[in-house]
Amino acid sequence: MHILGHSILFGACAALLGQSALAGPVRCNSNDTARIPMPSDFKKLQDTYQNNVRASLGTQGCTNKNIAVRKSWDEIDDATRLDYIRAVHCLAAKPPRTDKSLAPGIVNRLDDFTYIHINQTNIIHQSGYLLPWHRLFLWQMETALRDECGYKGHLPYWDGPRFSEDQTKSRVFDGSMTSFGGDGAFVPHGTQQIILPGLAIANFSLPRVAGSGGGCVTTGPFVNFTISLGPVAKPVIDPADKYGYRANPRCLGRDFNVNASRGVLTWGNATTIVASNSIKALRGNIENLWHLNAHTFVGLEAADPFSTPNDPVFYLLHAQIDRLWAIWQGQDLERRTFAIDGNRTFLGLPLDYAPDVPPSLATIEDPMDLGLGWRPKTKEGMPMTEGGRCYVYE
Repeated sequence: MHILGHSILFGACAALLGQSALAGPVRCNSNDTARIPMPSDFKKLQDTYQNNVRASLGTQGCTNKNIAVRKSWDEIDDATRLDYIRAVHCLAAKPPRTDKSLAPGIVNRLDDFTYIHINQTNIIHQSGYLLPWHRLFLWQMETALRDECGYKGHLPYWDGPRFSEDQTKSRVFDGSMTSFGGDGAFVPHGTQQIILPGLAIANFSLPRVAGSGGGCVTTGPFVNFTISLGPVAKPVIDPADKYGYRANPRCLGRDFNVNASRGVLTWGNATTIVASNSIKALRGNIENLWHLNAHTFVGLEAADPFSTPNDPVFYLLHAQIDRLWAIWQGQDLERRTFAIDGNRTFLGLPLDYAPDVPPSLATIEDPMDLGLGWRPKTKEGMPMTEGGRCYVYE
């Protein structure tokens, strides 16, 4: 993945930021008046989580002095936003670490992440591994941004409820140079049935509803951003390239679907999730109220269950899901940190390479594949303040 001419565009916003000491704070396209305030019931649950996490910390390892704070993209300053975007492009310019014999279309470090997500999709979605696997995946990306590209901040999240009725008013999608860009150009298209490869059920498909775009992103710092792997979930699967591992250079596309956000990615649904009374209820609420809808809103690349990390906003989308899980865990860390629910495969369905294996429940002792030889146990992906991880959401 790469961008052409982004230094000029970054320079325009950076020049404004450079004047801020004299002229006051400068934001590239602010839409504060459209935000929906956090309701008191959600804030109460969030406060309990934050207080409990901080109270659980000791004087060594992860402490109150060194714990990282992950914030909403709408709350971090423009300099941090620009630094994050710069680091994403930095990873896009670095060579991959994955053996190209596994995926000849891999071009760069970002593709390493997309590849392993493709490789594990039928195991880490609609299963007991969804939350712990993605928590470690996000941590890997945050670490790469910081250690390999000098990003000074921490992983931000897309706080969807703030702008559920119009996400283009969020600084995530407002199209400015401190956003992730807006919708794709409009291309006439309709709803499609997309096949999910790799399941023992032949041609298992889901609908992909048409949105308002369908073409290349036209605003923000990811214009002319080139992606290579995928798409994977398509109306017709090529048996010779079932998982989209061959090179397929193209622009980053989006297809905003307002109906997946408006009245859906709301504070009410976020509160329902974090107030869930069991891990089973939590997982069901995340899947049914949030996960699919968030991907569907962004659309196109982000809506492909396999190659969705092609869209850089993926990491903010899943940081919000991780945040909701964290707030739920934080209501009772002792009982909830290692709670698990779900099967070992997508919906418990057998995979095409093991069609006769019956469904079985995931356990915290199961190994997970995070790529590049890392196979942590599921339980390693559950705490927020152990195993090298040390963060809290605000």
